[in-house]
Amino acid sequence: MPHTTARGGPLARAAREVLDLVLPVTCAGCGVPGRPLCPVCLHAFAGPPRRCEHAAGRLDRMDGTTVPVWALAENDGAVRRAVVGWKDRGRADVTPWFGAVLRRAGPAVRRALAGAAAGEPVPLLVVPAPASPRGRARRGEDLVGALARSAAAGLGGAVALPALRLAGAGRDQVGLGVRGRAANLAGRVRVRPRARAALAGARVLLVDDVLTTGATLAACRSAVEAAGAQVVGATVLAVTRPPGSPTGWLEASADPG
Repeated sequence: MPHTTARGGPLARAAREVLDLVLPVTCAGCGVPGRPLCPVCLHAFAGPPRRCEHAAGRLDRMDGTTVPVWALAENDGAVRRAVVGWKDRGRADVTPWFGAVLRRAGPAVRRALAGAAAGEPVPLLVVPAPASPRGRARRGEDLVGALARSAAAGLGGAVALPALRLAGAGRDQVGLGVRGRAANLAGRVRVRPRARAALAGARVLLVDDVLTTGATLAACRSAVEAAGAQVVGATVLAVTRPPGSPTGWLEASADPG
């Protein structure tokens, strides 16, 4: 796993070491000092990617079709605190750690997609869910875009393509219910003009941070497929447990079947 003190040149490392003396790095999940994600919190992402599309009713199309979605953890406890810290509390130092767990999951997802393709080639475009302009400005970077690049690296032969954007006024999805999330995205997820040629006829894996209702991935799928691509699945860091679900509700398998 990455270490934040290993990036950059000698001056950058020295500056980080001085900063660590003043503001020691703590785990974004539990607050233990030492590094952005401690071994215990990191272990929550260590298992195989698990199928989770059944957790989000908004993924279903009117024609009854859906796509497989793989998650690395359940969005609860330390996992949820780490994700919230990363997205909304300035913990951009967690980005390479989340990227590393998505990269590690790549081979399992690639095997599952290859099995579902019945012998077809598996070159993929990895498309991140778009950030709102306000959220991107607040965070200083496209966090999900960084995840997509890591996911593409783990898949081997895949290319990350920031093909989508959010148009019009809206707000972040945090705190919105099922209908509110869908309404907030209605007609706003659009394909960037320069990405249309690459999407035409391509196979696409979507990437997002957390799967809750499925509204974001559903809107992304609709936009990408309207541009002539085929969405073959999606990967997320974590999935929110549906109300009333028992312990162990996630499938402990990356198999699409």
